[in-house]
Amino acid sequence: MTEQTIGALVPIAVAIEDAPRIVGVSRTRIFEAIRNSDISARKAGRSTIIEIDELKRWVKSLPIKRHELTEMVV
Repeated sequence: MTEQTIGALVPIAVAIEDAPRIVGVSRTRIFEAIRNSDISARKAGRSTIIEIDELKRWVKSLPIKRHELTEMVV
């Protein structure tokens, strides 16, 4: 067992309803990413689930926000 799994199970997938909270984006954004094939969702009976590794991959694929440096002219 690794440190992460001691005392609790680490999920390998989450219900689609939980993905926005886990990633920190809106429900609409998750559904758009699925519709655009940016995220792969799976069906488990009537439930739709997304693998945690898939969410991590998608987040890492998003553009990095860079702060623009502006020079102040005095």
